[in-house]
Amino acid sequence: MIKNYSISLVMPCKNEARALKSVLENLPKEVDEVIVVDNNSSDETKKVARSFGARTLSEARNDKFGVGYGFAIQKGVSETKGNIVIVMDGDGSYPVKEIPLLVRSLIHRNLDIISCNRLPFKRPQDMSSIRALGVNILNLTTWALFGYRIKDSLTGMWVFKKYAYNSLDFSEGGWNFSLEFKLKAITNPKLRFAERHISYQDRVLDLSKQKLFRTGFQHLIYLFMFKLNLLPKLTYKNVYAKISESKDEN
Repeated sequence: MIKNYSISLVMPCKNEARALKSVLENLPKEVDEVIVVDNNSSDETKKVARSFGARTLSEARNDKFGVGYGFAIQKGVSETKGNIVIVMDGDGSYPVKEIPLLVRSLIHRNLDIISCNRLPFKRPQDMSSIRALGVNILNLTTWALFGYRIKDSLTGMWVFKKYAYNSLDFSEGGWNFSLEFKLKAITNPKLRFAERHISYQDRVLDLSKQKLFRTGFQHLIYLFMFKLNLLPKLTYKNVYAKISESKDEN
């Protein structure tokens, strides 16, 4: 807890048993609740999470490309009890120790959402050159289409007040959820959005689960579809409600 705000941490995970251990070992004492959302892991991700007292959830749904990143985040956030929520990957690439500083910045600056900017990197090797190039292309496209000079369009670490998140509707269940979250935040005049620099290191235990060229192209298409209002209107909240109703009927 920080200044009477309870803090929840949500981590979407798929086969992150090795990396997750190092993340949870360094968890700041200010974090009141940890939710690990397992997206079809075949390793001991859940077991590791529970050994550190984290609450575990399962989210089996994937998008048409077999990715459930967005679905996992949305399920985790929907179950949080904290006033302030942190979302970050469980792969050890994001700085869990910086959570208290980020939360205090959110409160002190009276913001609703902080998106954690990884650029510029403290060391050139902190991110692969291909990934860095892709992020910069998407940053420039976001600036051109939406007039917002975002510094890191694909960061997977965010800090936000729960009510701000609840004011938005989401439809993306895969990697595009990261873009959807930021775009809906920066285009909403009622939300106070900012970026803050963090330390970052690329995945060190194994390779990224993303197919970088395909995913990057999908992101680029998504930006134009969002701008042209060509995206589906079905939201995660509606889908989740329908699933719950179906379970109740059975």
